[in-house]
Formats: sequence, C-alpha cells, structure tokens
Amino acid sequence: NKETRKTKRLLFNIMINKSNLNDFAISEEMYAWLEENLPEGSTILEFGSGTGTIELTKRYTVYSVEQSKEFVGVAPLSTYIHAPLKDGWYDAEIVFDNIPKEYDLLLIDGPGGSNYRNNISKYWDRLNLEVPMLFDDTHRGKELAFAKETAERFNKSIEIIPGHQKTFAVVL
Repeated sequence: NKETRKTKRLLFNIMINKSNLNDFAISEEMYAWLEENLPEGSTILEFGSGTGTIELTKRYTVYSVEQSKEFVGVAPLSTYIHAPLKDGWYDAEIVFDNIPKEYDLLLIDGPGGSNYRNNISKYWDRLNLEVPMLFDDTHRGKELAFAKETAERFNKSIEIIPGHQKTFAVVL
C-alpha cells in the first residue's frame, strides 16, 4: 500500500550516503530519476564509474566499464570490467566479451574526459538501444550535443534534467 511504500522509501533514503553523489559522481537528481523510473533489481550497464556506483548497487545490479584501475573495485557490489582506452574509447574487445547480454539501462559517464565519450557511437550497433540511456555531464557543451545527436539519430525523445552543479540527459 501507499503508506508501506512511503515508509520503505524513507528508510531507503536514510541508507543513501549522499556524500557518494554529486560533484564528480552522478547527481542526487539522477539517482532520484533512476529510483522513480527503474525497478529495483534492474541491471544497469554503466560506462565510467565512481562513488555513485556504490549507491547504485544498493538497488540495482551494476556492470561498470572502467578505464582506470584506481576506480575498479570502488563499489564492491558492482561487476567491474577493466577496459583501458584503445583507439579513443574503451578496449572494445574487452568490453563486448564481458558485458551482460541483457540490461535495462545504459549510463554513459565515461570514459573520463569529454574527448572520448562520443566514441561509443562507433559501437551503437553492438548495444541494446531499446533501453533508456542516461548521459551524465550535459552541462558541458560536447556532452549535451552528443546526447542530442544520439536522440535525433535514433528518433528518440530527450529530456535535460538539472542536477547538483550539472545536468544530465534522459534519452528514451
């Protein structure tokens, strides 16, 4: 019932360590969007990880593709795929040999540095684009343009949502 859900949500919000969100991590607002739109237990395939991943793993199954060894293992409950940069993106052979066959959401927050993220577009044909896509850091022009270009290319809707010190895009 509604009262039980409200109590569970309150208890869950107490469990969230907000110091793991915002700044360089995903924002509280992105986390709230996920909470409202992605059922608990769903699988997230994230490109780029950090402290926000710790919070994601409290509700979701998370596969984290990460270029930097120092971020691998930050969230003990995530399944990490360490894929150093190769040809302007993660090492695609490592990525596609290790990602799950099924997932419910793509979270694009890497590779680190805005010069690499849009190179995922070389691999759209190898990813499930029927799931929602979240693009972090769209307060930066290059990331915003890439999110808009992706939505247009695949005839999907896009919503830019303001967050803590930055914005993110939802492409559906």
